[in-house]
Formats: sequence, structure tokens, C-alpha cells
Amino acid sequence: MRSKVKSRLYADAIPGYFATNHSHINYYIDMSDLKHKQSLAMTVARSFAARMAGMPVDTILCLEGTEYIGAYLAQELTRESLSGMNTGRDLFLVEPDSNINGQFIFADNLRPMIDGKAVFVMVASASTGQTLSQIAECVEYYGGHVVGNAALFSNISELDGKPVVSLFTGVDFPNYQICAHGKNCPACAAGIPLDAIVTPRGYRKL
Repeated sequence: MRSKVKSRLYADAIPGYFATNHSHINYYIDMSDLKHKQSLAMTVARSFAARMAGMPVDTILCLEGTEYIGAYLAQELTRESLSGMNTGRDLFLVEPDSNINGQFIFADNLRPMIDGKAVFVMVASASTGQTLSQIAECVEYYGGHVVGNAALFSNISELDGKPVVSLFTGVDFPNYQICAHGKNCPACAAGIPLDAIVTPRGYRKL
């Protein structure tokens, strides 16, 4: 599937029965090339940067394997030709840890990169928005504030009044279905076993 935002960018919809941390889905949206191929990662970053004009950013928070894109995004945001808002600044690029309960945390040496900072959050997929909500709570706990969000694939266009810019949405995949864990999942009701577990870096077959 080609992105309506930038036709050069693409994603593959792999059918199956997948479980994420928060939901069950019938397609895994594979965006591996966008995250790991240099030329495509740069194009993704430019696409996001073009929709962030005028947004002050101190720190880019990268989750789910988006660090490569994040580095290019920092470069784009600080270019003199973009908007001037972040020109000449030296942005932080940070990835959170998680504890045994799945809560996001930051190492002590990284906390100054969050405390008092304008944080832009980037994820690979925002199916329900729950991950973005959790990371926003974490950023606030450490003294920062989220100024915007980006997802390669997103089922939501905003969160808490802040935009979620994306390359793909559920509309791009007409047969895509998502069910919160334990809520009206037809595959669960039919006793169909899971095909794979979705991880922050991809998926693993069972």
C-alpha cells in the first residue's frame, strides 16, 4: 500500500490474528523498510518535518524502532531553510526503558533531556492511542511536556488536543480490524489461536 501523504512510501498488510499490548488485530502493518532503509527513513522524516513547521522541539522521543527516522527528523527540524523555530538548535534523541510492569521509565542520566523540555513523540503504530497516552504520562512525570506526536500508522488523528501526524491510517486498509483485549473480538469468540505476538520491533510467530 502506497501512502497518500507520500507515494514513494509504502507498507505491507500481512493478514493473520495478531496480539499487541493493548489489542487484537487482523493485519500486521509492516513498515520495516520505512524504519530501516536509509533513503525511505529520510523521506519519512522530511514528510513529518513539513507538517511540524512552527513547532518548538527540544527532544525527540523514539519508540518501536523509529530511532533512525528520529535522527533524520532532528536534522530536518534544525535546518535553516525549514521554519526558523528550531534552526541551529541541538536536539536530544531519546528512547525510554520499561520496567517489569511495562511502564515507561527514563534512566537517571537521561532525565535532564526530558525535564523542562518540549518533547515530540514518535512511534511506529498508534492503533488505539494507549501507548501515546502512557508515554505522555511518563514525560509529564519526569517534568517534560509533549508538543506533538507522529506515527507511521495511526488510527487516531489527535490525542489530548495534540495532532498525531501519520503516513497511513486505518482508512488505507479497508479490511483492517482492531479489538481491545477481551472486547468483542470475533476470533477470540470463535476460539481461533493467535498467529503471532506484535513486539516493539516487529512480530513473532507462535
